[in-house]
Amino acid sequence: MPDWLRTLSLRNKLMLTILICLVLPSIVSLYVSNLLTRDVVRSQVTENSQEAMRIVNQFAAGQIKNMVYVMNFVQFDEELQLSILELGRINESTSQGDVLSHKQKISKRLETVINSLGHLNVTILLPNREYVASYSTFSKDPRNIFDKSWFQDIDKVSGYNVKWVGAEPNDDIQTLNKPYVLTAAKPLRTNSSTYGYVIVSSEMDNFQQLFDQYKADEVMVIIDRQGHVVVDKDYSSIGTTFPYYDQLPTSNSFSFLKVAGEEYIMLSEQITPEWRLVSMSPYKKAAQKIESFRQTDFLIQLLFLIVFVGILLYMVRALTKPIAKLVQTVVQIESGQLSERSNITGGDEVGRLGYVFDRMIGRIERMIKENRREQELKRKAELAMLQAQINPHFLFNVLNSIRLKIIMKGDEENAELISSLSSVLRMTINRNNEFIMLHEEIDINEHYVRLLNSRHGDRVVLRIEAASDTLMLKVPRFILQPLIENAYIHGLKSKPGEIIISSCKCEDGRLQVEIRDSGIGMTSEKLSALRAHLEAKLRDHTEESHKDLLSGIGINNVFERLKLIYGDRFDYDIDSIPDRGTCIVLRFPENADKGENDVFNYDRG
Repeated sequence: MPDWLRTLSLRNKLMLTILICLVLPSIVSLYVSNLLTRDVVRSQVTENSQEAMRIVNQFAAGQIKNMVYVMNFVQFDEELQLSILELGRINESTSQGDVLSHKQKISKRLETVINSLGHLNVTILLPNREYVASYSTFSKDPRNIFDKSWFQDIDKVSGYNVKWVGAEPNDDIQTLNKPYVLTAAKPLRTNSSTYGYVIVSSEMDNFQQLFDQYKADEVMVIIDRQGHVVVDKDYSSIGTTFPYYDQLPTSNSFSFLKVAGEEYIMLSEQITPEWRLVSMSPYKKAAQKIESFRQTDFLIQLLFLIVFVGILLYMVRALTKPIAKLVQTVVQIESGQLSERSNITGGDEVGRLGYVFDRMIGRIERMIKENRREQELKRKAELAMLQAQINPHFLFNVLNSIRLKIIMKGDEENAELISSLSSVLRMTINRNNEFIMLHEEIDINEHYVRLLNSRHGDRVVLRIEAASDTLMLKVPRFILQPLIENAYIHGLKSKPGEIIISSCKCEDGRLQVEIRDSGIGMTSEKLSALRAHLEAKLRDHTEESHKDLLSGIGINNVFERLKLIYGDRFDYDIDSIPDRGTCIVLRFPENADKGENDVFNYDRG
């Protein structure tokens, strides 16, 4: 980046960027537009010509579709087919009344279709030289069609195809101002035998009116496969060869060609298997309008660009002024002058930024003062804590000294109680590890039951049935003690019994820990209420108090801890039978080395 650009202020950089982003693209656009004008204009002119071509093609296709529809109607209408077959079977012995009746039936049936399709003349010819015509035959004998040169080609038409005759001289003296009609013919067949012919002619009035809309230097014609003109606004050219037939583009395409030094766009679209619609329009005249529009559009854009640049430069100058002031304030604060403020006001983003920045600096200044005071108070509190702290090892050493003295006096039972109390206190005070081995958790509960029995007499027997491959698995601390306490208080408080701790691995690899007691149990109603209570706490994570708590940790807390640690991988079962005891089963993931699945059993009092 040049040095002069690096030293510019944000305001000047922003204004320079605006000028570059607005003016430079316009200059490049003008230059590229001049280079690509020919291709762009050619494409636009071609699209316009193709659009006009599509409109004419739709009209021409509609007229031809009507002719095909009438021929198909004559061939496939059952009522018409029956009448035509009967008319074709008449002979010299048939009365004129029957002949006239058949012709009237056919004429009435034809009128229902022809009246809605415009100027169409329909002729039905039969091999016995009988005919039915939808027009007046006073001055025109339809049987003359048998003598037309193209009539013999009708029998060569395969299947249900159509013979596209093209422009035919109009023999009707009543319409001499219309020298040509557009004609198509079709054989009437059943079971591969021809029983008649249908010839449909359309007057060219609609085509002429549509083609007359094009100027003298524009061409719109319909030609046949041999290149002869079928329809043109100039009747004199009908039947002649189209002069540029050998330069026609492929179907549904376009090309450029020069005629008398002027370039034309030629388009071609197929409307029937035999006929093609062709248009020619001078390129220069068509492009002149588009070029004029493009230049006008460019001048308007240039005018608006100048206006927009002026407005943007003014607005940028006004909007960046508060930012420059804010930058000056930041520089002063960086030098240590925390009392400086920008004092920028306003309802826009910059005004709010200045207001929030001033408040933030004021808050930082207050926080620095408060932090200094808090650090001083913290140092005093740490000193007081060091002075008041008691080493837990001192407490355990004292308990062990008392235990040794009691052993020396021969009181083994009380010595064991002090040992159990020391173990429970050590585990309670030591909170360094959230997880411990399962055998350690079981050992602590053995000491805990021994202490309970020392208070209330040896009423409870603790039995361990743990699979050996589960003893070294890690479990959360204090998940068994609240359950043992719950079984002791609610199940075995009023009678002696036993508590069994068992463990094993589930089929899905999880650890299963089971706590059973032989206490008083619960009724089904109380068991349902307990299950609902636990489900509600696990779902809502409520922290309401419960009566079966010990040192702030209750049975609810055990379930909540396991749910928080293991999520959906933790589940449980609670079952109880009155006077037979309660069973709680915990299942959660394990992470330990695999061992043997043998079970050891022993009783502890």
